[in-house]
Amino acid sequence: MSSGGGGLRADDVMSSPVITVRTGTPVAPAAALLAAHGFTAAPVVDWGGRLLGIVTEADLVRDRFRPAGWPEGRTPEVVDEVMSGTPAAMRPEDDLADVVSLMLSAHVRSVPIVDDGDLVGIVTRRDALRVIAREEHSVEEVRRRRDLPERPAPRGWSPRGRIVVGDDGSPGAAAALRFALREAARRGAGVEVVSAFTVPAPWPVVYGVPQVPTPRGLATEIERELGVRAAAAAEELRTEQDGPVPGVVVRAVPGDPGHVLSGAAVGADLLVVGSRGRGAGASLLLGSVGLHCVLHAPSTVTVVPSPGRPDETALPVSVEVPAEVT
Repeated sequence: MSSGGGGLRADDVMSSPVITVRTGTPVAPAAALLAAHGFTAAPVVDWGGRLLGIVTEADLVRDRFRPAGWPEGRTPEVVDEVMSGTPAAMRPEDDLADVVSLMLSAHVRSVPIVDDGDLVGIVTRRDALRVIAREEHSVEEVRRRRDLPERPAPRGWSPRGRIVVGDDGSPGAAAALRFALREAARRGAGVEVVSAFTVPAPWPVVYGVPQVPTPRGLATEIERELGVRAAAAAEELRTEQDGPVPGVVVRAVPGDPGHVLSGAAVGADLLVVGSRGRGAGASLLLGSVGLHCVLHAPSTVTVVPSPGRPDETALPVSVEVPAEVT
């Protein structure tokens, strides 16, 4: 889910280092830790700092106070017995909008931020509220307030421009990816491959935290597939022409494809989408996603015809949309 645009990311607002609870910690000290810091939850980690779960206020008080007459049961002794395992986690470079969306959809107050398996931060609803309360509208404002250095450009990023391309695994998307890579090579720009996906209803749900599957787990798998397809397309381009192959970053984002791609196009030089439509009408010619992007994306949009279409032409259809169109 790495962002190539200029929007706020998890690492712009996350708290780091994180106050954690180690596996095997008794319930009482864990409760004292939350109470002392005013936290509603704390990540549970192993002795190597790897994220194991998350323990909340509700987890710690559950089964501790029983009404008179209720049967006595075994009282949990350590956090491992009450924590929620496999918490929904995200990465430092994930968009803050995606982190907030996850908190709202999963009904959780905080999301651990993990980098290569290591817990590096945590984002809470309060962190997002601070941005709103201070009316901070840019990455620079937020990082300046927190005394953070200017964040580095993503790997594969080119300062000469960015081309975003949608990829849903279809033949039309493959054609769009090939076009985007060739156009980026011509411009000396970078390519950001974006795929939208739907998060299935989590099951089971333990203490309000989705267990299986998690959006992060789905995104990781999709990004792995995107990387394979992008590498194959880049290798194909390398055999066709001389010169450097554009740098590529991949990102999987939960949500409606049209909205996800339009959002990814903020600050981009070009948005490329494939077309699977076969009709004569505009909505059929472009497809619903392509039509949405043409109408709403704040950048130039190129719709690449699918291979083998009867009306396929050598040049894609390009439509430039003024930024004020919403």
